Amino acid sequence: MNEFDIDIFDEVLNTTKSLYAAKAKELNDKELYFRTVLRKSLYPDWRIFRKTSRVWITLGGIFTLNITMYETIDTNGKRKRFTYYHDEKLKQISKFKYDLDVIKLALKFYFEGNKIPDSLKRIFPSKQLINYYLKAFNLKEKIEKKNDEILANIESNLQKTNSKLMLEMDDFYIFHKSERIRKMRVRQVIMHTVNGSKLSNIINMFFTKNIDEATTKFNDMQFIKTTVSKQLNKFKSNKEIIVNGDGARWIKHLANELNASYSLDLFHIKKAINDTFGANKFASKENKIYFKNNINYCLNKPWKNAFSDAVFTKNELMFHTLYNEFFAYSSVINIPKVIHQNVQNFYKFIKNNSLTVFKNNENDSSYTEHFVYNSFKKHIKKDQSLYCFELIKLRVIYKNIAKNQATLFY
Repeated sequence: MNEFDIDIFDEVLNTTKSLYAAKAKELNDKELYFRTVLRKSLYPDWRIFRKTSRVWITLGGIFTLNITMYETIDTNGKRKRFTYYHDEKLKQISKFKYDLDVIKLALKFYFEGNKIPDSLKRIFPSKQLINYYLKAFNLKEKIEKKNDEILANIESNLQKTNSKLMLEMDDFYIFHKSERIRKMRVRQVIMHTVNGSKLSNIINMFFTKNIDEATTKFNDMQFIKTTVSKQLNKFKSNKEIIVNGDGARWIKHLANELNASYSLDLFHIKKAINDTFGANKFASKENKIYFKNNINYCLNKPWKNAFSDAVFTKNELMFHTLYNEFFAYSSVINIPKVIHQNVQNFYKFIKNNSLTVFKNNENDSSYTEHFVYNSFKKHIKKDQSLYCFELIKLRVIYKNIAKNQATLFY
């Protein structure tokens, strides 16, 4: 490898530059040949009116292409002036000085929310031009059309399969730019099937409502229920429907309205155990200290392990016994109030969802938080950046298309 070298400080891509330079020379040679030789034999009545040039901004650098305007005089003595484009590339730069590959790459950076490398900034169009290209190339319509195609394909697949249909439900909040910065609640309903560990046939449904807006028939729970039902009716037949959620009342209510089985998703169960018994990096200092020094002496296990065993083996009796043992033990020692309250809250959380924790025979994994991040938040995550809601929608749809997922906003 010693005979080869790379200058990391040189921003020029030499191979790319040489290829574009060769193309620029080819185009200019063609223009010269047409103007000085071919024109005289094919179009002897064409007179040169003006010779000019256009800038061609490419990934290999900036080049100058020659263009000629010609003039003819008809039988009535009327002059006609026009530009002759001897190559399709010259037609392009008559409208866009940036090469289409530059525009395409800039748009990809825009949709993907990636930072533009400094070495490319000098040849990339401005934000104002990007917005112009969005409209000029009808990209919003093209993205929506591609999304519709994926949706139709997924719906067709779901009509043919008898797999369980999983609905991952959660809500979260985002901020977006409008006339001012606004806070928005997003309720997600993600439909998908599972084949082994592979998720497929994914339809992302996002129901949005600005916090400062009134509840109407277009953003209330009935609207969500009706909209989800319409989507399910396209391919439901006799499929078993499983709703995974975090225990929120609206999710339980919606699962009941849809005649679906409800399951408390595993992420929130594990999170509740970790947060309560100090095994999480976000747990309070008091929790970490207390549960590091105190274990369940009957089982000779940390409290976290004991409660985990009870929950994940669906042993409801053991769960209640452990709770009583914990407070019997803690009454002997001086337990911090915050830990007392945390354990009580954990107990209520599991008890309020006891049917789905202990009586549920489903062993399916849940992907609620996976979808919150990977189908939405990840697509708009950029330090110190806020976007308008239309751009948020466009980016989320675009990036989900790349994963062959359909996305619907309401």
